[in-house]
Amino acid sequence: MPRLTPTPPSVVDLPGEFAHRMLHTRGVRLHAAVAGDSADPLVLLIHGAYGGWFDFRYALAPLASRGYHVAALDQRGFGMSDKPAHRGGNLLRILRGDLGGVIHTLGHANAALVAADTGAVVARALEQAQPQLVRSVLTLPNEPHLPAWLGRLPAPVAAATATHLPGALDRAWRSAFHATLARAAADSAAKHPDHPAETLATRLAALRIDNALPHILATHRLRRHAPADGANHVLHALPYAGDPGAFVRGVEKHLAS
Repeated sequence: MPRLTPTPPSVVDLPGEFAHRMLHTRGVRLHAAVAGDSADPLVLLIHGAYGGWFDFRYALAPLASRGYHVAALDQRGFGMSDKPAHRGGNLLRILRGDLGGVIHTLGHANAALVAADTGAVVARALEQAQPQLVRSVLTLPNEPHLPAWLGRLPAPVAAATATHLPGALDRAWRSAFHATLARAAADSAAKHPDHPAETLATRLAALRIDNALPHILATHRLRRHAPADGANHVLHALPYAGDPGAFVRGVEKHLAS
């Protein structure tokens, strides 16, 4: 049986018109790709369980050019952020606290949150718990559920699965990604994806980062808190599944309103 060799977090250390920053907050280091002037209003981009900061890679500079301080976050356990073992407690409360810490560490009193999939669950939780930190929340469509057997794996088994069943993981990630592309293609604003192959390859590389999978699966379980698509402020243009320009225009329209 082929074994998956863990990859270093640097596989998602990608170049672009932004700076990579490690934000020290609440006892962990959280990575964000940041663009724009820190004096401008903060827009925080929050990925879902399948992705990472790189899902928003091609939206950072365009949003910054429109007068925003923009940060695409790797949530705790993802990408280049720290991956501390989860030792109990309410994960949703922990992740929402991370968002508040990131906002303050970036030098802001509040932020507009643009959040995908399980990231939207965390964004809404912060909005409810600390509304003074949140100017607005714009949610993106949910992605497909993981296979039930994979979603139920406890952390130790998940870690072993990451090593011994790479094919099953790749199939699950590819299936979800292509389902998302197909749904995006139904939107006239997203018929010509610019970077799908690149984004899928990056997602698969991020999946292989050592000790990431237990965090990915734990975050995926937050899906039970997610509202159905069609809830308030849903933007159907995904930056990685369609035209990043359409995504940027949708975000700008929302922020202006």
